[in-house]
Amino acid sequence: MKFSFKSLVILAAFAPLALTSCSEKTQENAENTAESAATDAANATEKAGDAVESATDSAAADMAPEAGDTAVVR
Repeated sequence: MKFSFKSLVILAAFAPLALTSCSEKTQENAENTAESAATDAANATEKAGDAVESATDSAAADMAPEAGDTAVVR
């Protein structure tokens, strides 16, 4: 396959544009990935907080005095 000088010049002129658009797409993908990771981390943190709160509530309910309970622990 032969390339003429004119086609090589045209290819050389458009190559930076193609590389720039590729870099922009890569940057957008990286930004989307970072945002997704941040959202996942926030959701995981919220779920962990809810689990701790639920465990605390359950432990508090287990520690509630029952009717007739007169034991004193020191």
